[in-house]
Amino acid sequence: MGPIEGWYVTFRGSHLAVKGLIHPEGRVVAVLAWRRHREGFMRARGLIETYAFLKEHGERYLFFDDQSGQVLPAVPLAELEAILEPQNVAPLRKRGDLSESVRALMEELADHGVEARLTGSMLLGLHGPGSDADLVVYSIEQRKAALEVLGEMRSRGRVEVNVEHLLRDFAERRADSLMGPREWLAHEVRKSLLGSYRGLPFSVKAVHLPEEHWEVRRSSRWRSMGEVALVCEVLDDVFAPDTPNMYRVRPIELLWGREEGMEVGWVESLRSRFSEQARAG
Repeated sequence: MGPIEGWYVTFRGSHLAVKGLIHPEGRVVAVLAWRRHREGFMRARGLIETYAFLKEHGERYLFFDDQSGQVLPAVPLAELEAILEPQNVAPLRKRGDLSESVRALMEELADHGVEARLTGSMLLGLHGPGSDADLVVYSIEQRKAALEVLGEMRSRGRVEVNVEHLLRDFAERRADSLMGPREWLAHEVRKSLLGSYRGLPFSVKAVHLPEEHWEVRRSSRWRSMGEVALVCEVLDDVFAPDTPNMYRVRPIELLWGREEGMEVGWVESLRSRFSEQARAG
């Protein structure tokens, strides 16, 4: 398993978060997460900053991918300075910079068969006192286990929903959402893969393996036909909890855009904010 969703890579001193499961040959698709500065690292936000950062170092890092039909931020593997894999709980016991709640959560999950790994700012050692714990599990089997165990932990009060934290997260990081805070919160509170454990906000990213993905490299060619807004019925939500996530849908109403939008058969995203967003039926 090479660098995929949940991993980080270091390029020109800065840390980039790997996105997705399918990458151009010899490259890795990644977005800028922490940019190196004289004083240390600064959190990066958004694709615009990623594209600007890579363009500073050369146009060759903005790669037109014939499969996706898009110009992607794709760095050659040979030019990476480091590849950082999410860590399981064993090596984390030696780290004094992590709160006991992080290890306790991972150990409780492990006791019930969930092999959660640490990623995000805590993996990089760039977290602060108020940082969330970002965890990841790999494979469909592990995702099913995580959903079951976390659901049980929530029912027993071992995991709670911190509404105040969710609203703060919306204000700080989700302001570009088309939803208002109340509608957004209604979705977030029912999601099983996030919560608060002993006062520690956390999220678990479920990533199926490349061999479990609905698409393989060079299996298709995609081209943009424009944007549409649709009302759809979800027919299949098998990959709904995952990142990347995918929903098979049946269009019901075209709100705006091209008539071809009514031929859409599925919706997919590389963003974890859209995991567990809708259910079949």
